[in-house]
Amino acid sequence: MHQIAVISDIHGNAPALEAVLNEIERRGISRIICLGDIIGKGPSSDIVIDMCKEKCERAVRGNHEELILSDEVYGSEIFVQMKAWHRNKIGKERIEYLKTLENSVDLKVGITNIRLFHASQIGACYRVHRYDNREKHLAMFDNTDFTGYECEPSIVGYGDIHSSYIENFGSKVLFNTGSVGNPLGGDTRASFAVITGDDNSGPGKLPKIEIVKIEYDKDRAIEDAENSDLLEMDLYINELKTGKYRR
Repeated sequence: MHQIAVISDIHGNAPALEAVLNEIERRGISRIICLGDIIGKGPSSDIVIDMCKEKCERAVRGNHEELILSDEVYGSEIFVQMKAWHRNKIGKERIEYLKTLENSVDLKVGITNIRLFHASQIGACYRVHRYDNREKHLAMFDNTDFTGYECEPSIVGYGDIHSSYIENFGSKVLFNTGSVGNPLGGDTRASFAVITGDDNSGPGKLPKIEIVKIEYDKDRAIEDAENSDLLEMDLYINELKTGKYRR
């Protein structure tokens, strides 16, 4: 049996990532793929980068990594300040690590091709929601210049929208991991996915996708934020408490 844990959207929340990594270890899973947005929002981007670098087999770049890596200065004053805050928190060495992150990851379980990326087949900043139309969902299986042309995936997994789901299209499966550190949709539990299959996995017998949701120490995560000089702290803490995005 082959098992792969897929995590995404940690957003600088160290207690949530610790809880998820502990659960993955408890399940005896040794392979972990990270789908980006390791950083941003929360106060501990430096810590979670180091944890992901140590524990994850591979990692892709999310829209928050794109933002932090960009040298362009744009947006509102608070937006510019937040970007500078996180760049300073991370430091030059970790920024160099973020530059090495991939667009997407292709792998096999049995003979099943699986593709994993942050947001879509188009790029880390192109968003696909659960209730988008079937055509948009099926396009997620396309090969593009962003994903490369190495395989025809039967399973596609992504993060970005902070709300998990699994959608079946006959011989294809699309899934979203949800978020480790900034879960939305009214559910405040840390979320990740587990892919389980064996050497016989293939057409007619695809690997199983499981969405796992666990409680973590939110009080500690809130305390971490309160003990920092994090910008827009109240908005971040409200999201941790309610699982709802407000601006």
